[in-house]
Amino acid sequence: MNYRERFQAWMHYKDVDRAPFYEWLGYWSETVNRWRAEGLSPGVDIFEYFGFDKREGIPIDLGPIPRFVRRTIEENERYEIFIDWSGIKMKRLKCSTSMPQFIEFPVKNRYDWELMKERFDPNDIRRLPLTWSDELFDYYAKTENVVYLSLTGFFGYARNLMGLERLLIAFFKEPDLVADIMDFWSKFLLRILEIVLSKVKPDYVTIWEDMCYKSGPLISPRLFEEFMLPNYKKITNFIRGKGIDIIMVDTDGNHVPIIELFLEGGVNCLYPLEVAANVDAVKLRENFGRRLLLIGNIDKRALIAGSKAIDKELGRIKPLLEEGGYIISIDHCVPADVPFKHYMYYIRRARELIENV
Repeated sequence: MNYRERFQAWMHYKDVDRAPFYEWLGYWSETVNRWRAEGLSPGVDIFEYFGFDKREGIPIDLGPIPRFVRRTIEENERYEIFIDWSGIKMKRLKCSTSMPQFIEFPVKNRYDWELMKERFDPNDIRRLPLTWSDELFDYYAKTENVVYLSLTGFFGYARNLMGLERLLIAFFKEPDLVADIMDFWSKFLLRILEIVLSKVKPDYVTIWEDMCYKSGPLISPRLFEEFMLPNYKKITNFIRGKGIDIIMVDTDGNHVPIIELFLEGGVNCLYPLEVAANVDAVKLRENFGRRLLLIGNIDKRALIAGSKAIDKELGRIKPLLEEGGYIISIDHCVPADVPFKHYMYYIRRARELIENV
């Protein structure tokens, strides 16, 4: 079977030659740098090196057009404060690639939002790749690689505009503004989907949200149902109407309290299923059955600990691999705390599992 045939069969609980094999969210750059010093050959493509199945995204630009002009506000030998292409003011340490400190976001009020709308014209031809043509459509139709389309979700989009704290307050103090942002975004996405899916049929669509933390969602199920659920239904109904029935959401943390709402909204796959946030893929399968496809849930901390912990993790998720509809992967990007030899052991043991399902 090729990558595409295997992925489609596996995610529909059909027979395969082996389970798909991915590192779904990849690696932090510090991780790869560490491994170069521990034996990883220089210059190699890390996904090729480990022999993962292949997939590729359709490169659609969902950002503001025109971009904000990058401007340095303050700089010294340790850090830089600047406004990035999305209009966010942030502080970045020069000696690290860790997350920057966000200082200010571009939408502080209704006036800012009305100005921001002008940067999100879904019909702007610059949103499409330069290769957008019959030749590209033919390639996507015939490639053996899994093809996907990645979207920014409703909470994710609003948070990028307003910042987390301001957004959470706005749900209560400015609900009309939050509703307008999410309604605008659903219309934007529907137009993008209309353009793209009229030419290309991806194997899945994934939606980035990152709307949960260790103990649960950042908003209540009631707010999800009021503000997000109607918009999810609009988007997923359109996608399914184009014959695409695998719709994923990427959200860190503990999303268990809103899984049923995601399912009602037309989503049927979640990742990365963080173990440290008390998310257990085996229990999710027990509770939601085959309605919910799953990706991830291998505890990154097990790879730090070593072979015994890795074997225990793989043994825990083995029943999912025996059933299908689950793709083995670490429960986020692989961190720099993971030694190269531990990861090589994980790859070898994981391959033994996927080749014997």
